[in-house]
Amino acid sequence: MCSSRVPGALACGLVALLVAGCTGDPEPPAPPAGTPEEPAPVPTSFEGDPPPGIEGEVLRYLHGDSADVHEIFADPGGVRISAVGDAFLVSAGSEDRHLLHDAATGETLWEGGVRLRGFDADLEREAVMLMEDAEGTSFALDGQGGVLWEETREGDIFLDGIAVRRPAEWTHDDPYGEYVLLDAGGEELWSYEFAAPEEEGDEEDEAEEDGEEDDGSQEEPALGVPVAAWQDLVLLASGGPELHARSLDPDSAGEELWTVDGEDEDLGLVSSGPVPTPQVLGFHPLPDEGGDVLLVRWASSEAASVLSAHDPDDGELLWTLEEPGTNPVAHPYDPAGTGGALYDGETGTLLLPQASGTATAVALDLAEGETLWGLEEEGGAFSPAFAFDGMFYGTSRGGGDQPDTQVVLDARSMDTVSGELSSQVEAVTDSGHAVLVQGRQRFVYGPSPEEAESSESPSPEPSE
Repeated sequence: MCSSRVPGALACGLVALLVAGCTGDPEPPAPPAGTPEEPAPVPTSFEGDPPPGIEGEVLRYLHGDSADVHEIFADPGGVRISAVGDAFLVSAGSEDRHLLHDAATGETLWEGGVRLRGFDADLEREAVMLMEDAEGTSFALDGQGGVLWEETREGDIFLDGIAVRRPAEWTHDDPYGEYVLLDAGGEELWSYEFAAPEEEGDEEDEAEEDGEEDDGSQEEPALGVPVAAWQDLVLLASGGPELHARSLDPDSAGEELWTVDGEDEDLGLVSSGPVPTPQVLGFHPLPDEGGDVLLVRWASSEAASVLSAHDPDDGELLWTLEEPGTNPVAHPYDPAGTGGALYDGETGTLLLPQASGTATAVALDLAEGETLWGLEEEGGAFSPAFAFDGMFYGTSRGGGDQPDTQVVLDARSMDTVSGELSSQVEAVTDSGHAVLVQGRQRFVYGPSPEEAESSESPSPEPSE
């Protein structure tokens, strides 16, 4: 009998061949559990519109193998970027290392492995960076990376464009002795002796020895500790309720210009308690050639603090305004300034943090001395970051699983200028160049170098 059956071994072989022919090459084995996936390429194209207030075009991107930028942008600890005049200061996250990056061209203006101590301004209110080298010597750089000032004697400090040489062993509790004020180049402007006040008994004994009654006609000139400088004047804090303006003009150095006194009835500070000492918050230029304003805070631990605005030319009182609550009482010899304040020069609006009261910050019209709006306690999740072109940029904390988002507020009205943004502004220069963060990339966005140069050049005079 004939049989059509195929032997079992042969049948299995045929099945294996058929399966192999149908499936093609075998799939690679799955990677072990926990193996990280390859990161997606860093984007190099900007998508969408820039945030409000930012105009121009994409000039370059700052990360990735194809980015034509300095190596600091690939620092393993990341970088922080701050605006300084018309440039960006790029700070490495893994070490004390900084780079000053021309915003328009990308050119390196300065770089160094030093410690950044903070920011200040010169006598003309141009941005200054305060640095300290490995040996602990302080120096100041201007917005183009040039050395503006160097510490020549231990203890010298940079103050708003001048150098202050304080008495040896100076402390807040013992500030008395000889002071020397120098220009940024080290040339002496003025020197004086700030004498400790005499005890009341000592004054009486001295008058008796002289055989004369003290009629006040021989009072010593009012002096103090330098706390701020502006153009051709320096402000001296006496330690009491007075603030004295002295000339820095070479032809009249040290001449008394004017005094702000907390006991002046026009300030409205006189009460049964001690008069507060003045804290200088800063000098601010008003828009539309409206001059400048000196802003002073008078803080007390028992009452709402009061702001007073003065004309820096003659000390004239422009206005006073009571703040929502109490604020910390600063030391009378602290340099001018307050942390976290933002000033928009386009509108003359100052966003001033508050330590108590109904608002975490208030927006002030410095020309009129009025409160425009306040960030209420329930809205305290908004963290202001910087001001530009009539707007305040800040971060709204998402909370929980919600991501943080950038919010742009109108400086005058607090209205939200734009809804959801396709990118966030990390920093923006005086020239209008911005670092925009989108995804895992940073883009420099703004006027082209040619446009920036033409806008800075004066228009030609028309021919007759």
